[in-house]
Amino acid sequence: MTDIFHEVQEDLRRERLQKLWTRFGGLIVAVAVLLVAAVGGWRGYEYWQARQAEAAGDRYQAAARLAEEGKADEAKAAFAELAANAPAGYQALARLREAAEVVKSDPAAALKLYEAVANDSAADALLRDAARVRAGYVAVDHASRDEVRKLVEPLAVDNSPWRQAAREVLGLAAYKAGDFVDARRQFEALASDPETAQGARQRADLMLSVMPAAEAAPAK
Repeated sequence: MTDIFHEVQEDLRRERLQKLWTRFGGLIVAVAVLLVAAVGGWRGYEYWQARQAEAAGDRYQAAARLAEEGKADEAKAAFAELAANAPAGYQALARLREAAEVVKSDPAAALKLYEAVANDSAADALLRDAARVRAGYVAVDHASRDEVRKLVEPLAVDNSPWRQAAREVLGLAAYKAGDFVDARRQFEALASDPETAQGARQRADLMLSVMPAAEAAPAK
């Protein structure tokens, strides 16, 4: 008797499956084909992206070699072309290198390039902050103190990996503006930070050593 029940249940199951297949078989096949096509398309896109990134990396290295060889104009053109047409990750990096070449002849133009990267929400946060710091160094001599502070002050906080560079920039801008109180504060914070690199610490100590003479000099 049990075997008969099993046979009946199997027949009913097969009948239900047959009805489902008759009704939805075409749709199931279509979905399966679409899934295979989607996976294949995604794999193809990933492969294309990898090839694009590889090609951009080769072009970036070639542009860097031009810079190392002192071919400034050719390097600037190569980095500019990458900044316009490379995959997103290389665009911001190329703009930073382009700005580093441009600053040698046109600091104001380089400052704009750095600021463009700093304000690009699509760029990697690390590159945006690097652009802020580099722009800050340029702005010390080629922009107002307010512009310097706008660029780097957000990075001069205790938990920022860029705090040492930001404080150095702020200290230089304050010193140039004759605000020796703030300049001393920035350089003392830089010198007392245990994570400050040796070169930056030496520059901070040097600025602190000349500060008394600057503070004692009569205001112009």
